Amino acid sequence: MGAKQLVSRRLVLRSSADEESVDEHAARLGMARHAEIPANEDEGVPRQILWHAESGPALHYREDLFSGLPYIVFTSKDAGALDDAVRLAEVALGTWRIPDLWQAVDAGRDSDEWPEDILRMGLGAPGEFDEEIYSRVVGALHSDRDDVCEAGLIATTYQPWDEYVEPIRELLHRDGLSKPLEETARTILDELGAADS
Repeated sequence: MGAKQLVSRRLVLRSSADEESVDEHAARLGMARHAEIPANEDEGVPRQILWHAESGPALHYREDLFSGLPYIVFTSKDAGALDDAVRLAEVALGTWRIPDLWQAVDAGRDSDEWPEDILRMGLGAPGEFDEEIYSRVVGALHSDRDDVCEAGLIATTYQPWDEYVEPIRELLHRDGLSKPLEETARTILDELGAADS
């Protein structure tokens, strides 16, 4: 049995980077483009491109269906090679680092861009629990702005940590919660396996 395929966190691209930048980065790493899949929103399939070499990590470019934000992930059977690929991409492509993600949420608080900042932070969250990200997503769930609260709910789905269950349940008890937010919260709890428990 072969080694398990490991997957990096989503490295969200900044506006200065795009698909062409990723293509150039892949070429510098000796990777060739091997597959391109167009988006199919009806099937829940994001636009995707895959690059890889004969050995080493593979690079995947995707566009998130909900937020429209572009990001990359690396896959590899070697944890060290995966970490190296992530660190290099953070520098070469200027992707959003974890502290940058939550600092942008703080800086954009109460602005029109605040919901997008929250979505970006959720999208780029690591697989393991992160208190800085968690606290800001929960803060969004407490917002009186429906667009911010919705962004907080969607952010919980990118890395569905168990810690999100209780704050989402608490949201359902809020007076005056809109029907769309209630339905979204109930759907997410169901997906987390925490509905009516």
